Amino acid sequence: MPRIGIVVVCTNAYFVLGLRFIKKFVYHYKGSSTVTFFLFTDTDPIPYAPNLDIRYIHTTHKDWRDGTNSKFSNILKLESEDYDYFFYFDADTNVSKPFTEDWFLGDLVGGEHFNNRWMTNGVPNQKPYDRNPLSKSYIPLDTALPQMYYYGAFFGGKKDRIMEFCRANYESQKADQLIPYEPGCNDESYINNYFHYNPPTFVVLSDKFMFDVSDKGELGNTRDVKLDVEIYKAKILERPNNAFNITRRGIVFY
Repeated sequence: MPRIGIVVVCTNAYFVLGLRFIKKFVYHYKGSSTVTFFLFTDTDPIPYAPNLDIRYIHTTHKDWRDGTNSKFSNILKLESEDYDYFFYFDADTNVSKPFTEDWFLGDLVGGEHFNNRWMTNGVPNQKPYDRNPLSKSYIPLDTALPQMYYYGAFFGGKKDRIMEFCRANYESQKADQLIPYEPGCNDESYINNYFHYNPPTFVVLSDKFMFDVSDKGELGNTRDVKLDVEIYKAKILERPNNAFNITRRGIVFY
């Protein structure tokens, strides 16, 4: 059976969303792989999910941008772990129906952004890539290569391929920081640059994507580091073995 590491970065208010994701992943998962969750977060998740296979890596971020830019460096910290695959999912990913791993397994996997087919910036066949020629995320307007815009919310693959992917993107981030420059779409700009010149072996098309991307429920503005989610965390502790949704009524358990 394949051993799959699922990586989630969920500091500050995103902690509650990360918990929702892993609990609903387990609740709906019908596959046969060994799945371990690696949570880069600032709150110990074990009391909130005591019976799940979770590895807690204590991490702090000053804001959402700091968090989203940490994806590559965080995954590189897992290089010594003995897993066949690693996949990254944004913390605000939601799972609402049964699935197996078959829809996302591959050597190097990217996800077609759900807006890809009409992302043109007003110019046919021109995706919203980073156009700063000084940046490592740069893709020229006159590129002759096929164009697809990929999620920053999802990627993965076999361990060696995804470590190579993360190392290249992390080095690009560090080079841009010296300019200094921050791409308009942060880590997503580097992902699109890498996949543009090094196409994934498997692309999950948007209409085949089994999970819900960027679903924050009714949690509020999670980019606000001062967003108070303590009431949600306290509610989750009442039934730590249950999956849950986040609605206008608060936490609703399965």
